[in-house]
Amino acid sequence: MRPLTRPGGLALLCIVMTSVSAQTAPTPRVIPTAEGGVTGQMLGGVAVFRGVPYAAAPEGERRWQPPQPAAHRDTVLDATAFGTICPQSRRAPYPLAGVPMGEDCLKLNIYVPAGAFDGGKRVPVMVWIHGGSYRWGAGSWPGAEPFALAHKGVAVVTINYRLDRLGLFAHPALSASMAGVPLANYALMDQVAALRWVRDNIAAFGGDPARVTVFGQSAGGVSVTTLMATPSAGGLFQAAIAQSGAARIEGDRRLRGDGGPFLSLEADGLQMAASFGIANDREAPARLRALPTDRIIAYSEKEMPNSMNPVVDGQVLPDDIARTFRAGRQQPVPFLSGTTNWEASLLGSYEFKLKDMLRGEDPAAVRQAYAGLDEATLVRTWFMDMLFRGPARFLAGEMSSVGKPAWFYEFSYVTEGRRGSVPGAAHSDDVAFAFGDPGMNRRSRADTLPTAADRRMAEVVSGYWVNFAKHGDPNGPGLPHWPRYERGTDLMLDLGTQVAVRKPARAEQLRFLDGLYETALGTR
Repeated sequence: MRPLTRPGGLALLCIVMTSVSAQTAPTPRVIPTAEGGVTGQMLGGVAVFRGVPYAAAPEGERRWQPPQPAAHRDTVLDATAFGTICPQSRRAPYPLAGVPMGEDCLKLNIYVPAGAFDGGKRVPVMVWIHGGSYRWGAGSWPGAEPFALAHKGVAVVTINYRLDRLGLFAHPALSASMAGVPLANYALMDQVAALRWVRDNIAAFGGDPARVTVFGQSAGGVSVTTLMATPSAGGLFQAAIAQSGAARIEGDRRLRGDGGPFLSLEADGLQMAASFGIANDREAPARLRALPTDRIIAYSEKEMPNSMNPVVDGQVLPDDIARTFRAGRQQPVPFLSGTTNWEASLLGSYEFKLKDMLRGEDPAAVRQAYAGLDEATLVRTWFMDMLFRGPARFLAGEMSSVGKPAWFYEFSYVTEGRRGSVPGAAHSDDVAFAFGDPGMNRRSRADTLPTAADRRMAEVVSGYWVNFAKHGDPNGPGLPHWPRYERGTDLMLDLGTQVAVRKPARAEQLRFLDGLYETALGTR
């Protein structure tokens, strides 16, 4: 399976797994949940439950509403098959082709090692939030499930959440009809609802609700840091891992009004409604909610993707992530953050100009800070530093304000079969290693299979991740020591062919970014 990239967007991530050859067997008992009983199946020593609803279908009157509790069931749910995935573009190439999709998609999947499921000691829980620019992806991938992590002694939960304009949307008439109700950030509200479901139900499956780590990559990484700035997510997780979570440090979009690098959500909603002949009047909410999902997705396909990152709405997300961290209002949990060393892979072959990237920054100052680089190299380097390396390093450095440790990394490992053919580790290459299966990084069937060295690297990376979930610290026996990140020492771990502690590259440019952050956010 391969990542699917879109121009100007983030990569659509596949969830990775170690293949399971053991025969399927029913789980031996019905698991009680708040909504009713659930049965699954045992696969290679892992109890698996697929397509479990954590909220009601957000359709009809519930479209563009906060998620509501799933309905109570009088019958036992057969959780052996994935549920529908959330509506999204099917433009080719599309790795989820043929998978049913629909608005009844707020479901999750659970993987628990047999020992914990069969009555042993409860194990830590890792909740995975998939990537895809908040436009594509799913927590359920047929034939690609996180068995490798479960075999390391953790329960893994993968979730779906609303995508595209079904997950981030506002319109003035819709807002007026929902006085006092949280607006816009429906994808984020879904993620909070899923975490609440895990808190309330995971113990029955053998997971420990007091040891939950939320982790995600790309849009999933943005989700992790956003959840750390979301008051309603407080207490729902005890550790956080953000992989390649791209975000402008000063925020992207606004709910309403002018300013910012993109149209406000309400202005965007007016444009979409007008394209369907819907006026800004009292009838607009009902007419918008009656639109077929395929028409909404088709509307999005006509544009160069804007940011679908969560926005400051004043309720669910009170302030920008960076300002929340700077003020010491983030969730006080251990934090692990980092990037790959070739995030510019997202740009593909497009020849973007510096002005396309700056959106208000001083081009002269940027050119001076990155002096000596030709235009193409400057654009790609600025893209990586401004959206990925700088924000990840900044947020890690702010964890001292809440008295919690942080660790910072750069993933630079390239599989042996691809060395010499690519500049570095591309956006999303780290996911396969975090999940313990480097084979999922194959770009095609023609690619070479993972080597012994590739598999050893997967053991190292997934070992750090699992240690972090178990102990709130990635360090453990057999792994090179990873020091905590502190601004004074500025040390990170290079997850490359040689796992080594070092200072981040391009130190002068990072100091330039630090100055921009101080200007935008103010000195502590």
